[in-house]
Amino acid sequence: MNIVERQEKLAAITKEYIDAIEEVVKTLEEELKEISNAEKTGHAEWESIENYIDELHTIIFSLPEPRYGHKDLHKKIAELRKRIRDIYADFKAMTKKG
Repeated sequence: MNIVERQEKLAAITKEYIDAIEEVVKTLEEELKEISNAEKTGHAEWESIENYIDELHTIIFSLPEPRYGHKDLHKKIAELRKRIRDIYADFKAMTKKG
């Protein structure tokens, strides 16, 4: 396997990992939407959700920028970082209401 093939393989693995994180973020957004429509959500549940958001935040912000090509991966990482910040802001606003 030459260097170009290795770089392409690494880029493909990175894309797969980022796509999986993106799916988790999408699911979290949907679940938070459902919770915000619920009558009551316990504080213990909020703490658990906040910890989960914090963990995702750490994962997303520790993603290294891909070194080789694939501008779409750079864009996805930037979008994920914005989405997790927005999720956290929405979550905090929801808990203040509740």
